[in-house]
Amino acid sequence: MKRNNSRMDAFLFGTRKQEAVKEEPKKEFNLMETAGTLMETYDQLSPYVKHVKKHAMKFLSK
Repeated sequence: MKRNNSRMDAFLFGTRKQEAVKEEPKKEFNLMETAGTLMETYDQLSPYVKHVKKHAMKFLSK
């Protein structure tokens, strides 16, 4: 079973001449969507950061 990992192959081995001509369509940048994604990520990771920070402060205070 052969998998098509053209992006990974291009990253590891460089692009082939045929593929170098092809360009992906430009994606639009949406500021509100990006800000929403950042806020969701912060909400999801903040409990972990607080936990690690608490243990780091204990370690540094010794």
